[in-house]
Amino acid sequence: MKPTFTGAAKWVREPGVALNGVKFEPETAEMVICDSGENFRVEAVQDLINLGLDFNNAHVQPTGEYHYHGISEALVEAFDSGEDLVHLGFAKDGFPIYYSKSGAFKPSFQIIDGIYSATDCTYSNPKTSMDVELENDEFDGTFVSDWEYVKGLGDLDECNGVYVNGGYVYMVTDSYPYVGRCLMGEFEEERHPAGPPPGQGGRGQRPPRGQGQNQRR
Repeated sequence: MKPTFTGAAKWVREPGVALNGVKFEPETAEMVICDSGENFRVEAVQDLINLGLDFNNAHVQPTGEYHYHGISEALVEAFDSGEDLVHLGFAKDGFPIYYSKSGAFKPSFQIIDGIYSATDCTYSNPKTSMDVELENDEFDGTFVSDWEYVKGLGDLDECNGVYVNGGYVYMVTDSYPYVGRCLMGEFEEERHPAGPPPGQGGRGQRPPRGQGQNQRR
């Protein structure tokens, strides 16, 4: 079926699937909770928390399902035909997903200029718990809320998509958002108990900065 472009961005937990059958799921379910009332969703690519991604920027969910949070060099190599644009997969709306080896298409996101006022913050999961000191820290991209889309800042739209040779495509990029978190075409929307933005997350092979002790970004 030919995909239908609507131009209306809709959030999606799992935006697409690679040609090798592994899904893309860029966001995380990890939260930093603060007694001052703020909750911050942790980004996949960050230095605060080791969530156990491997060399493919991927890991296994508690369900046993392997998934990508960003670009996989092995995936690019597997489907590299010699052109700059490497076809990696398809999005849920039917449009193709590509990667530019030259970085020809730049995302349109930037870190917001701001300072956190949150206090008494904690990160925990079934294996560990640690205090996180955020007060007076500048936004640095650790959390979803650190980022904003600025139309025209780069080449790509808010879903990391662009028209190439007359057709709409999505790009996996080396910089944020790595994999788009929304789709511009028609697709069957997901039904989950919790609203957006959930997911699974982590960045690979970064040693924990500590467990059960204060952490500062």
